[in-house]
Amino acid sequence: MLKALAVLRSVFLIFIAGYGFRAMPWYTSVPKTLDEQYARCSSAVDMLIRAVWFAIGWILVDTLLGWWVASRNRKAAASTAAPPGTA
Repeated sequence: MLKALAVLRSVFLIFIAGYGFRAMPWYTSVPKTLDEQYARCSSAVDMLIRAVWFAIGWILVDTLLGWWVASRNRKAAASTAAPPGTA
C-alpha cells in the first residue's frame, strides 16, 4: 500500500509540475496594448489558480489516506500483540 501511495505521489508531482510550468507566462515579446497585457495575465493566473486547487485537493486526499493507513496499521498491530502475562 505504501509503495502504491509513493507511486501515486510521484505521478501527481510530475503532473502538477508540468501543469504549473505550462501555466507560467513564457512570452518573449512585450504586449503592445493594455488589453493584450490583461488577457495574457488573466489567462495565466486562471491556470495557476487551477494548479493550486489541484495541489490542495491532493494534499487533502494524501492526508486522509495517511490517517487511514496509520489507523489500519495501529489496529493490525494491536490485534497481533500477545496478551499480557502469556510470554
